[in-house]
Amino acid sequence: MQLVTHTKSYIEALVARGGPSEADDAGFNACLERLRPFVSDMRSSISKQEVRTWFGEALSETTLQGLSLRKQHGYPADYEVLDLIYTMYVNPDETLSNWDRFYQRQPAAKAVRNRKDYFHCLLDHHWERRRPLHVLKLTDGPGRCSFEWFGRNQDAEVYVDCVDFDPEAMAYAETLNRPFLDRITFTQAKVLRFQPKKHYDLIWAPGLFDSFNDGLFVTMLMRLLPALRPDGELVLGNFSDHDPSQAYMELLNDWRVYHRSPEQLRQLANDVGVDDRRIRIGSEPEGLDLFLHVAGSPG
Repeated sequence: MQLVTHTKSYIEALVARGGPSEADDAGFNACLERLRPFVSDMRSSISKQEVRTWFGEALSETTLQGLSLRKQHGYPADYEVLDLIYTMYVNPDETLSNWDRFYQRQPAAKAVRNRKDYFHCLLDHHWERRRPLHVLKLTDGPGRCSFEWFGRNQDAEVYVDCVDFDPEAMAYAETLNRPFLDRITFTQAKVLRFQPKKHYDLIWAPGLFDSFNDGLFVTMLMRLLPALRPDGELVLGNFSDHDPSQAYMELLNDWRVYHRSPEQLRQLANDVGVDDRRIRIGSEPEGLDLFLHVAGSPG
């Protein structure tokens, strides 16, 4: 109980002074890392819910961490949260703004922003070699990735089919991308039941597969591979098993994923019969978001 008492006092002091400054980041993350296994123990006398009460308004829906925790659209990292990450939103209320700044400084938030740039690089690469280019994008979220790329490539012969199960996310993305709806289509479907009806040069799923256990991962990969053109590329995102944001994201945001190593991602692709020569593992600059690249089969 000494750890709990000390941690509670430390967090309440942070809350009292308006949240962590950048100098507090390492200490606060270390505190949560020590606390995480303790509250995960079923024999413990303290729960995550009790820990969250220590934060008061800092976990209200007016902060990014509180908004993530409440899952207002029914799932973590929903389109609203993602767009606030992409646009670097910070609550203007000075009593809460440090919490949003802390959130935006976390490796997980940086990795989310970086994967937008990763997608842009993929589009640049594939558009250079094939025109027109046909892209399948699974779980489109707020649609900002496509919006920004088309904003810089107004006349590109790139056609993006976006699939998402959340009608509110689709409506938001469609409104944002209104100038480009001649090249972007939106389909509402449960991704686990979605069956592609055509072939694509690029299939992109940045934040989907790390929500799947290994069995679902393999099932979805098997379903998508036949939709890939022989010279195409399928790219799946997955958070690394080295995640310094894990304690914070789980305890205060209830954002849980299946963390995987490069070796595990490669093995899952092998499990569906993909040869190692067709596999490449990439990452964004933080090294937190890994990307499984699978080249199309020439046969």
